[in-house]
Amino acid sequence: MPRPASRSIAACQERFEGLRRAPYRSDDQGETDMLKLPHPIPYQGSKRSLAPLIASYIPAEVDTWFEPFAGSAAMSIWAAHYRRPKRIVLGDSLEPICALWRAILEGPERTAKRYAEIWHGQKEGDQEYFNRVRDRYNAERDPVDLLYLICRCVKNAVRFNSKGRFTQSHDKRRLGMQPEKMARAILGASTVLRGRTEVRHGDWL
Repeated sequence: MPRPASRSIAACQERFEGLRRAPYRSDDQGETDMLKLPHPIPYQGSKRSLAPLIASYIPAEVDTWFEPFAGSAAMSIWAAHYRRPKRIVLGDSLEPICALWRAILEGPERTAKRYAEIWHGQKEGDQEYFNRVRDRYNAERDPVDLLYLICRCVKNAVRFNSKGRFTQSHDKRRLGMQPEKMARAILGASTVLRGRTEVRHGDWL
């Protein structure tokens, strides 16, 4: 198993504080620049790679940025850095995703630590560990359990049944995002979005 995360929280925060304070750039950024931004939720269908294309249709100045089907919030992370709106509203009909974003925004260190605990619970040859975490999530709806499931499931393709239970199986080829990388992404997203982001749960009205 890879070693536990070693990079300090302070170093991560300093790195992404630089993104938060960097001079505004009016040119629409290429995909390489987008990939440098923090993305803690590897959602299938994320608009992360499409951000530079979508950017060409977005005004240079935005007062309030709405992302009604937030998921990984890829466009809000992009907008927070390249459009600097005064206010960001993330919306999603999946309550645990909303809870996860609140956890990332309000308690990034705690969220990263909890993810590391879950990730390191994996033991070589234990094929049932993912299923146990899935069962626990389906019973308790812990948002960090959901983060682990998203990272570890097949192709990051989230699947739920009609009762809202997570049903996707684990990807046997990989263990999911490693804790050190996840900690950097969580701390980075919190730094870029904090202080101006509201999370709303429900159908978008």
